[in-house]
Amino acid sequence: MTTRDIISWNTVIAGNAQNGLHEDALAMVREMGGAGLKPDIFTLSAILPIFAQYVDVDKGREIHGYVIRYGFDKDLYVASSLINMYSRCARVEDSIRVFKITRQRDTISWNSVIAGCVQNGMFDEGLRLFRQMLKDNVIPGSVSFSSIMPACAHLTTLNLGKQLHGYIMRCGFDDNVFISSSLVDMYAKCGHIRTAGWIFGGIKGRDMVSWTAMIMGCALHGYAEDAISLFEQMKLEGIRPNHVAITAILTACSHAGMIDEGRRYFDRMTEEYGIRPGLEHYAAMADLYSRKGKLNDAYQLISTMTTPTGTIWSLLLSACRVHKNVDLAEKVASKIFEVDPENIGARVLLSNIYANDGRWKEAAKVRMTMRNMGIRKNPACSWIEVKNKIHTFIADDKSHPLHDEINIALCELQEKMELAGYVADTSEVLHDVDDEQKKYLLYGHSERRAIAFGIMSTPAGTTIRVIKNIRICVDCHTAIKLISKIVGREIVVRDNSRFHHFRDGECSCGEYW
Repeated sequence: MTTRDIISWNTVIAGNAQNGLHEDALAMVREMGGAGLKPDIFTLSAILPIFAQYVDVDKGREIHGYVIRYGFDKDLYVASSLINMYSRCARVEDSIRVFKITRQRDTISWNSVIAGCVQNGMFDEGLRLFRQMLKDNVIPGSVSFSSIMPACAHLTTLNLGKQLHGYIMRCGFDDNVFISSSLVDMYAKCGHIRTAGWIFGGIKGRDMVSWTAMIMGCALHGYAEDAISLFEQMKLEGIRPNHVAITAILTACSHAGMIDEGRRYFDRMTEEYGIRPGLEHYAAMADLYSRKGKLNDAYQLISTMTTPTGTIWSLLLSACRVHKNVDLAEKVASKIFEVDPENIGARVLLSNIYANDGRWKEAAKVRMTMRNMGIRKNPACSWIEVKNKIHTFIADDKSHPLHDEINIALCELQEKMELAGYVADTSEVLHDVDDEQKKYLLYGHSERRAIAFGIMSTPAGTTIRVIKNIRICVDCHTAIKLISKIVGREIVVRDNSRFHHFRDGECSCGEYW
């Protein structure tokens, strides 16, 4: 072509960018500049996604500066591209800042900023923006719903999730496979595995995402046999498992202690499915061995990895606490601190392991090291949703407006539990105090306070759903089983590992967590 105008340049640049030829696209932009032509809004909209793909925020900022200098910041497409670029580069604050100064906002710009918040863990902000979008009379599309649903799943805001489900049905998006898969994931993570299964059963043309969402949902709730059945059915329907599906089935085996099945899936993943084990697969297998008490097997497995992370070693350290193996715990902790010296969770775990063994001096030494390093432990907390409001509880926290009423409810439950034969397991209290004080500390654990509040705030027979940010302790597990029988309710507790469905004095985990 003898004469190249801006349109022809943009056509070639956009074509290269859309086909993954990013370096060629950027080279063309530089060549265009050398020919005396300046990028316009179409050029910018084509190249900004490249920097998002490369997670190159510095180059993205350069383009942003160019955008401002030449007045392109008022263009909606360029603004949406900038929002997406900053979000993909984990600069959510910059993404929101660009969004706020964008005068005209369409569904694309709203979706970009909401998705950026959710993908970067700012779930509350994502929900706030979604509500604001509705308030501004912007009609959400299928992308809007699939972007916000993971926030409901993570925060377990079941009532909001149900409202969104109703909105999805009214908008006619319930036949969208991706949205339906998001609903399966949301309901499963909010403790409604039956509803998740009902939605999954109605999906036509299920894809890998929908199958994996349901398999992982079954895994988290401890329904390993259902997860395996679904996995095998998925293969029969011609869908080849990917790395996420393998992680889901290994998680199912882990939560049920199915070592032989877990080994079989792990050993076959490369030969049968062409998938090399990644960090998440090793983590699932290490977790399986650890839960089953095969700590040496877990140690050997992790040691075969090229570069084990502090996170995967921490799985084994947690198991060392459960199985009271102090010697191995010290060995594992040293491995963690080699690769991640500021790992808060590992130092807290090690301190607790020493305390559980009555080695108070060693426990205090670990705590002192944490203080000297400026590391602070995140408090254990539980939360419950009642009447569309999230209530958060921390052990012995007196800030809740119904603190006194909750204490009275706890006292009444405690009396009934003791009449039913409850004896506190004071070994779970990791403080050097007398037994009476230990009983009091157990009594104030955050999940018990959340459950007591739920019982007094909801009608009889209502299922109580509580989330806890760490593993539920053995004593609370025993107590909640009794509480479920005393009050005649199902109590669902999701800790950082799995779901526990307490019903009529029993737990779905079968004492395996």
